[in-house]
Amino acid sequence: MGRVWLAVALVGVGLGLFALILVLVGPAAVWAQLQALGLGGFLALVGNDLAATLLWVASWGVLLHAFGTRLPPTQTFGIGVAGFAVSYITPVAYVGGEPVRAWLVAKKSGTSLTTAFATLFVDRLLAGLSLVLFALLGGAFTLTGDLLPPTARIQVALGLFILALAVTLGVLSFARNYHWLSRLVTSLGRLHRAWTWPGVWGRRIRAMEDEMHRAFTRLLPWTALAFLLQLASFFCTYLRPALFFFFTEGRRFSLPDLAVYFNLNAILTTLLWLTPAGLGTAEGGRVGILALLGISPQGGMAFSLTVRFLELLLVGAGLLYLSREGLLRVRAGALRPRAVASWARSALGFLRGTLEVGLLGLWAVIPARARGRLFARRFRTPDPWGYAESPYERRKYELKLAILPRRPDPAAPPYGRVLELGCAEGLFTCALARAGVGREIVGVDFAPQALERARARCPFPGVEFLLLDITAALPPGEFDLVYCSEVLYYLGSRRRIRELADRLCAKLRPGGHVVLVGPWPAERAFHRPFTAHPELRVVARRVERGLLRPYAVTCLEKRGRREEKTG
Repeated sequence: MGRVWLAVALVGVGLGLFALILVLVGPAAVWAQLQALGLGGFLALVGNDLAATLLWVASWGVLLHAFGTRLPPTQTFGIGVAGFAVSYITPVAYVGGEPVRAWLVAKKSGTSLTTAFATLFVDRLLAGLSLVLFALLGGAFTLTGDLLPPTARIQVALGLFILALAVTLGVLSFARNYHWLSRLVTSLGRLHRAWTWPGVWGRRIRAMEDEMHRAFTRLLPWTALAFLLQLASFFCTYLRPALFFFFTEGRRFSLPDLAVYFNLNAILTTLLWLTPAGLGTAEGGRVGILALLGISPQGGMAFSLTVRFLELLLVGAGLLYLSREGLLRVRAGALRPRAVASWARSALGFLRGTLEVGLLGLWAVIPARARGRLFARRFRTPDPWGYAESPYERRKYELKLAILPRRPDPAAPPYGRVLELGCAEGLFTCALARAGVGREIVGVDFAPQALERARARCPFPGVEFLLLDITAALPPGEFDLVYCSEVLYYLGSRRRIRELADRLCAKLRPGGHVVLVGPWPAERAFHRPFTAHPELRVVARRVERGLLRPYAVTCLEKRGRREEKTG
């Protein structure tokens, strides 16, 4: 159970990082960059990635053939992409899918697991050698140029040295047949005399080491051919940024540019691939690396998303192969169009919910001052999220007004004092004033630029805007209605949300209302401190589904004195 929660936590952190980077960069700018790629550029990238995959599978196929394993090319390709799919979604890259590949090879060809694992170890060692070779070539440009400061060059040199040393020692140990791995496992039996498994596993690993020794001695010509195919596969990967930015910006990457990108990305992939599929860490790393080469954050994020999409196509092919082999069970009729659409909606809903909950954990570790700077940066341009022209937001405004138990009336507003938390530039505050919801309306936010625009936009009598951090203070006085729309997940923790719920209840008059808006279905987690509060009860709830970003609007009422005593 602990592993399940660890996986969930890693996914949440990765999605949170991914969302934060996308928000900071700007989704609209990223989308514009993706559109600039065009159909021709997209097909060129697809062809390049397909060539890289075929060359890698061919390299492994050569090793299988050298060890006497006979499999049709289609089977080899299917098993290869299946292993890639499993590796891709495990927290540590390039590891999880190897047992799956070995088991499928043994099942399809009758080859022993020892031989199957030997081909996989050699395949990974050759991939490591290819990575080191390209990284060392790039290191010459990275370490001798003026792109990086001296401290960063030392760090890169250290990372390259560790990478090269690990791969070189691995190749030499198996080429000279030192049996270090089997000796290490066997020696564990000395720790406890009752243990028999170290001896059993030590013998199996020794047999695999003997097989690998053959690859670097009697089968060396085949191993050399496999190595050349690996190099060609890595070269295709090397060309990814050159192709993408040629089609989107007309930029021609020089050899030093490509070398620097590949070099730093290799270190990132090897040492910092901590979340499943490197989610969040890969995007942040690519954006940072490409920024060194003069690429905008929007361009870097668009490139990373394109790479992510191409990888997911391969993952989908691998999962489909696993389902055909019975490792993933698919019910009859599950691949019908309606069933696939339903499954896709469920998967997107799960990812979306995990993304929103991941944001909650991510904001928890960002200091309040840093959060203020992040929003100040976003509000450097007016209406950074495009709320003023958004039909999605207009519909949300309508629902936030329609859910009120008391009908708005400009001639006789039903609420005395209204508080809007996170009012931003005052778009909804103006809607409240025009509709006649309250006699006094107070909007609060902690972004000074946004409040300046809100005051200019909404010069109605009885409307006031205050600069406040709601985690530290609330406006003075009591209120009859409080709006808290798309705000709670920015507080950063359930504890802060509970504290806000207690402080708001203390300021809300009996019979007053609180309207919460949050992304569905994750809003259940964010709104729980309010919906479970002993002084509040839910009086209305509306879920808007079928949207790219569905949401829920919930209205709660503060219990009267008599209700609190009897409830």
